[in-house]
Amino acid sequence: MLRRTDSRLPLLLLALTLAVVFYRLLLGDVLFWGLPSLQFYPWREYAFSLLREGQLPLWNPFNGAGAPLFANYQSALLYPFTWIGFFLPLAQTMSLTAVLHLFLAGWGMWRLAGQLGANGVGRGLSAFAFALSGYLVARLGTFPVIYAAAWLPWLLWAAHDLMTTGSRRAAAWLALFAALQLLAGHAQTTWYSLGLVGLFALWVTFSQRPINWRRLLAFAGCLALGAGVAAPQLAATGELLGLSQRSVGVDYWTAMNFSFGPARTLNFLSSFVFGTPADGSYLTVGAYFEDAVYIGLLPLAAAIAAVSGWWRRRHDDPLARWVPFWGLVAAVGFLLALGQFSPIFPFLYDHVPTFDLFQAPVRWHLWTVFGLSLLAGIGATWWRRGGRWTRRLMVVCMAAALAALVMLLFAPSDNPGVVVLVRAALITSIFGFLAGWLTLRKPEAGSPRYARWRAWVFIVAAVDLGLAGWGLNPTVTSDYYQSDRIDGSSSERGYMPREAERALKYDAYFRFDDYRIAADEWQTLRQLDLPNQNLTRRRALLNNFDPLLPGHFASYLNLIEANSQPDARLLRAAAVNAVAGTDGSYAPLNNDSSRVWLVSAICWHETQAELEAALLDADWQPEGQAHILGDAGCEPAPELPPGRVMQAEYTSGSVTISVVMDRDGWLVLADTDYPGWEAAVDDEVVPIYRANLMFRAVQVDAGAHTVRFDYVPAWLTPGLLASLVSLVILLLLFRLKNVTTPYNQDNSITEGYARHDF
Repeated sequence: MLRRTDSRLPLLLLALTLAVVFYRLLLGDVLFWGLPSLQFYPWREYAFSLLREGQLPLWNPFNGAGAPLFANYQSALLYPFTWIGFFLPLAQTMSLTAVLHLFLAGWGMWRLAGQLGANGVGRGLSAFAFALSGYLVARLGTFPVIYAAAWLPWLLWAAHDLMTTGSRRAAAWLALFAALQLLAGHAQTTWYSLGLVGLFALWVTFSQRPINWRRLLAFAGCLALGAGVAAPQLAATGELLGLSQRSVGVDYWTAMNFSFGPARTLNFLSSFVFGTPADGSYLTVGAYFEDAVYIGLLPLAAAIAAVSGWWRRRHDDPLARWVPFWGLVAAVGFLLALGQFSPIFPFLYDHVPTFDLFQAPVRWHLWTVFGLSLLAGIGATWWRRGGRWTRRLMVVCMAAALAALVMLLFAPSDNPGVVVLVRAALITSIFGFLAGWLTLRKPEAGSPRYARWRAWVFIVAAVDLGLAGWGLNPTVTSDYYQSDRIDGSSSERGYMPREAERALKYDAYFRFDDYRIAADEWQTLRQLDLPNQNLTRRRALLNNFDPLLPGHFASYLNLIEANSQPDARLLRAAAVNAVAGTDGSYAPLNNDSSRVWLVSAICWHETQAELEAALLDADWQPEGQAHILGDAGCEPAPELPPGRVMQAEYTSGSVTISVVMDRDGWLVLADTDYPGWEAAVDDEVVPIYRANLMFRAVQVDAGAHTVRFDYVPAWLTPGLLASLVSLVILLLLFRLKNVTTPYNQDNSITEGYARHDF
């Protein structure tokens, strides 16, 4: 019997490894590279500031002429771990909770591997391989991906318990983990995860005799209950998705973006084979984090051993029954990750729904890495002491390491590619030698030396994976997020052309080949109003760096960017007062218009194509005429406006405007038209018309009036009620008496137990 500290040793070493790799976070630094500073911190900081003011964080008025904030799925405002940042310093907690999720991922994998039958060594290697994999560590800054992926092993753990024992407690855990993953904020990872969990449930169900259909129904009910808990988020995001630029899927080349090139298969052997952006040695195009799949050399060897040893053990070892499933999962993930480099994904894109919803086929490697991690646990459980072939492998590794070391020290090359390959060969050879040494030294499980040998296995795996992940998440002081705010009530709005945004983001600072540049230049970087970094300073930009954009907003920006220079009339119609250059500085436009003005003339168009053509007409003056879909004709624009705007007050979810109308006319508000916005003139509800393709307009009669716009989304109350009811059911499910039916290895019911709950 292992001591309790021995059985928990992998978790202790995993926590220690994370503490070492991310030690800068423990000293007060924060993650910032890429999405943490461009999306997650601005969204959450603004949302929490609204809550402290007593407002619901439903709308973001500072980006995209106004955009849904809560409905933005990746903001993850209902995710419980997000709320830690409401009570504690946001930048630090945001960074530390991301690392915490790596530990949760490893802990869940440790429990799942044990539940499937792996021994202590196997459980530990599975935990290290998944939690410290390149797939997760290199993507750590994409917080929602890590949040969602961390719950995958827990979902499978609960699903296995439910499908084999029928436990009500397992059903409750499954529903809870499903809710957490649905709230985590990354639809693609959640979709792939739930697909894998569903296949797993079917595999377990049909491998048992008799087949228990009630448990399969209970499984589906648990996922539905989890969705009910997440109902407000799902309803809000569903509405945005239906109106977004992705409502009918993404185009072919967007879907194939970040396909896994066949040469990248070498990444399974070494995380350094193409260099690393941690030290500026990354030599190939593309994003390092998208192609990162390294699970460690020792776990990879164990996974290969599991596959090669399956045929011999398939009849006499219960653990062997899992090898075909997880091998198939890993293989399918790999084939789908190839994207455009294989005929499979393009065929699925054309013929199977959902394959046109996301970009980056490489993210299917979630299946690959997960399957290999569990196969590593199986292979480690079957670990046998090495012999002649192990010694030969050690000799080869030693020779390769010495040759690489000699080249680095005594025959350095001027070719960076050669240096990168030699370094990768050196590191891989060292850990290959250590894997052979551990195999030769493996004692019997009951030996006094076994505990020490097992510890060395975990240490070698931890050092290997810790070294692979070192520097992939650069940090800076928390002062990075202490931006000076400007007057948030100002109606002024800037715009950063796509060329300037791309040059500043990807060419100057957040370069994929060298993470050090942004870390070294953080003081300059923090002063740039990059979308959506502007939200922290409360400066309004027409740009919006959200994953989902209202479709009419995306169309309007495409019109602006249709020519070599942004269209000045369309910028005026969007109340843009300044345009950024490629150096990040904003030059004022000759535009005195605010976000609201009055027009007398409306030009109605029967089709959107006609409306867009009218917006591009050189004679159009947005201050005098608005374009709206309809069939009432086109009025000529008068010389004078129909009245005066006396005052305008803006908050997150409302706009109040006082006007004096000399004659009947229209009020145009250059804010995004979106479902949930209601308008009232002197407290009388009036319809909102979509003006100039994406903005709001209302009719106003002659006289003095107060016009008010309020954001009251239709999904809010039903979503909250559905979530509340689901939470009550979930709590009751946890409280119900748990009666289980443990099964023997031959699937017979253990004597003395009652029938199962499901």
